[in-house]
Amino acid sequence: MTYLQAFLLGGALCLLTQLLFRTTKRAIVTVLTLAYCIGILMTAMGWMAPLSDFGQCGMYLLLIGGGEAAYWGMVSLLQGNPSDILRYLALVVFCFAIGIGGGFLLHGKRKRKIAPKP
Repeated sequence: MTYLQAFLLGGALCLLTQLLFRTTKRAIVTVLTLAYCIGILMTAMGWMAPLSDFGQCGMYLLLIGGGEAAYWGMVSLLQGNPSDILRYLALVVFCFAIGIGGGFLLHGKRKRKIAPKP
């Protein structure tokens, strides 16, 4: 039953985000940033706890769940506990490093492939 609840909640939120993207004709970066901010606002208003209890992992795999993590990281930082925000920062730096490294590898392979042979 947990898998079904995670699927339903995650699917419904992905559907809403996709509808927002399709109906507003905004850039995908704008819609993703909006979803992140919606996660922060939902956490601040107390709506994320019931949704997280219902959908469990279906909530944490979305960008809205990332907004919740950012909210709680900032709350713990303001309470004087920098370890949580440092953990999130390390995760973001790690993800960017993987993305940039993969981009360089793919760009290098593509560049070698396109180069004309003498």
